Amino acid sequence: MRIGITGASGYVGQFLVRHFLRQGYEVRALLRREESVDLFHSIASPRLAWSVGDITSDTALQTFTSNLDVVVHAAFEHLPGRYRKGEGDDLEGFLHVNLSQTLALIRFAYAAKVKKFVFISSRAVYATGKLSGSLSEEQVVQPDTFYGGYKAAVEAMLSAWAYQRGWHAVSLRLTGVYGLVSPLSRSKWYDIARAVISGESYLNSRLSTEVHGEDMARAVELLLEHEDARGRAVNCSDCLVSSRELVKILRSISGQQGPLPPQPQVKPPAVMDCAYLQGKGFQFGGVQRLRETLEELVEAVQQQQSLIQNAGS
Repeated sequence: MRIGITGASGYVGQFLVRHFLRQGYEVRALLRREESVDLFHSIASPRLAWSVGDITSDTALQTFTSNLDVVVHAAFEHLPGRYRKGEGDDLEGFLHVNLSQTLALIRFAYAAKVKKFVFISSRAVYATGKLSGSLSEEQVVQPDTFYGGYKAAVEAMLSAWAYQRGWHAVSLRLTGVYGLVSPLSRSKWYDIARAVISGESYLNSRLSTEVHGEDMARAVELLLEHEDARGRAVNCSDCLVSSRELVKILRSISGQQGPLPPQPQVKPPAVMDCAYLQGKGFQFGGVQRLRETLEELVEAVQQQQSLIQNAGS
């Protein structure tokens, strides 16, 4: 099966590319810049092809969507490090690139007879700053940011495409995503691991909902396999993680001693109910995958620091 992935060099996109290659798919990765290919230097596969072009170009989108069976749309243009309020001072440009060109991609994919389309959405479609408890897939969404509004708008249009045209179009709502990516410094919690391994104190107190990138990619594949996913917006979230818990695990792995961040004094964030995925028997990695990933992160950071020290000696 031929799958096209937009935003392939991005944080979420890297997990998608690697997962679908492992599963035997032919992958076409859409990249904005040719030099982003270097992020995949460890992958040598005849089933991986590159399509270099900007999502603002209709010609690039038409070329990308030709002769594909599936499109997974993970590309998102925003200010560095900011999802909510990622529009900065340019709301018009933000909406053009992310909303208008996503709708163009959907049209081109359907016209090219792409069989299935998955949009990477976000828990931001809910009014997450105002809600608590459990967020159901069936409840009415009410975004409180332009980021959430754009995601909700695309979800609504994909639902319309699914029901009016009988197309297998689905949205997957993600919480925070963690795991190792390239370059290593972009990996979630890299700064925390580096501080702990260096013997520094890390005292910032945070609490967030997270899912591993591999679990996210597995969820995308499940949505492609089940016909009753058509038209749905599906939640994808695993565990609630505090920076205190992270530092505690990182210290136990690395053998470093030191203070722990204080217990978060904020109201726990609303947690997405993943009824659809769990109803299909989907199992998240949970605490075990979290610890395994932190072990990988510690090892990678230690190797990186060793290389830097050797280069300076």
